[in-house]
Amino acid sequence: MAPWYRFREKLLGDGIRIRVFQASDDAAFQQPFDAMLVHAWQDWKNKTLFDPYLIMPLMEKMAIYRAAFPQTRQIILNHTDMSRRPYATPLWRSGDPVLYRTPAYDRSELAPFPGNTIWAYENVWGSDVYRSTDKIKYKAGFIGKPSGPKDYRMSVAKYTRKVGVGHCSPKHKYSPSAHDHIMSQCQIVVCPRGWGEQSKRHWDAWKSGKPVLTDRACDSVEMIPGLRLRDREHYIVFDEPAQIPELVREWTDPSRARELERIAENGRKAALSYDAYGRIRDFFLQTGAAG
Repeated sequence: MAPWYRFREKLLGDGIRIRVFQASDDAAFQQPFDAMLVHAWQDWKNKTLFDPYLIMPLMEKMAIYRAAFPQTRQIILNHTDMSRRPYATPLWRSGDPVLYRTPAYDRSELAPFPGNTIWAYENVWGSDVYRSTDKIKYKAGFIGKPSGPKDYRMSVAKYTRKVGVGHCSPKHKYSPSAHDHIMSQCQIVVCPRGWGEQSKRHWDAWKSGKPVLTDRACDSVEMIPGLRLRDREHYIVFDEPAQIPELVREWTDPSRARELERIAENGRKAALSYDAYGRIRDFFLQTGAAG
């Protein structure tokens, strides 16, 4: 859930009032506000989640609104899982603060957005559902859907299966509770990218104190806002799925037990340190979007 929505009641205590309108509600475009944040989905390739015939009228409303109420601070929201490419540029003007979900560490990749206007944020999610006192049954595990690059996650599952449990299918084979139980029996949780680099799987593993094996794409984006996560410090990184078995065997060797435990603990501390409320509060206050 987006933090500005989840914490809207708590934000009132800091003098930040969040009002929610539907795009079809003309009242939202007929009055000035301290700030406006338009939550629009513009993934042109995903016809099941986005109606392209809605975006042009919305952009028209925004252009008219900005001309009528120039005093309203416009917040640009780049919120999709496809974090590699900024998509919200049609609604952006130079000087607008940008809320960006899971941006690349290298802000130059996010041009034309200026790096100093980008505020990383993340959805409020994940819990310690993989935590268990049961005996470890698998060295590594990945269960997921084939999202992202063609056949990529299928390959991840194939190679994870050589050293543990690996399954990738468009349909859920396991219930959520069964999935979490299996992951709790894995020594390492494999967390590949999907449509984007971020996933709830990362957060569940971190918060459960499980070592994470992730890919290079995930290692290059700010998955925990405000922190620079690093290979062999907060997680282990693979470049190709074929490397998974060798890395798992290496890191589950008893001689690496203390190092692996340190990595898991560093990941857990990093995830628990993320203050989603404090970050969105500071965004509104420091960008002048709170009046």
